[in-house]
Amino acid sequence: LIIFVSLHLQCFSGIGGCHPQILPHQAACQSGCPPGYQCGPYGCTQLRARARAANVFKPDMENEESPDQLFMECCERRDLPKSCLQKCTIQDYTKDALINMYFNRDPCPVSAVAEIQFCAAQGRDHRECCARNGVGTTLAGDKCLVFCDQRPGNVTQLDYSYLVCYDRFDSIKSCFWQDMITRNSLQRFSRHF
Repeated sequence: LIIFVSLHLQCFSGIGGCHPQILPHQAACQSGCPPGYQCGPYGCTQLRARARAANVFKPDMENEESPDQLFMECCERRDLPKSCLQKCTIQDYTKDALINMYFNRDPCPVSAVAEIQFCAAQGRDHRECCARNGVGTTLAGDKCLVFCDQRPGNVTQLDYSYLVCYDRFDSIKSCFWQDMITRNSLQRFSRHF
């Protein structure tokens, strides 16, 4: 908890929970990017084929993709650098990874955490699951559920009363994972009928 206090409320959600209270990350592309890369908001990112609506999140459940594949594809569509793509799996997106990012002990900039959280949640509202998982049972109460609602445009200004929510990170992440598994299973089932 003390570590989280020292983070000055730079939360692990910016798209759907809050915006990190840090200076914007400056892209490190002054010397140019190598072939096959372009300068993106977090530095050099690998070039990918992009559709016209590439900034709109649309999960593709038609192909039986694993939750990690869905998570990674979202991170790639959001032009996260390779150093951040390493966090775009359920097992690698951890509290320790966040702490390392916040203290600049990781090459992935802390400014990318909001995008990673959005992708982990697949841009959905998971408050119902989070409530069942006890996310609202901290001293902050239901306020912690804000981290579970990652719909685009859902932004909340945080204060110190949200600090205890960090203790529920794994419960929140579990809801994201279970939702991806359930949706994938339902998609597979519906194709058989």
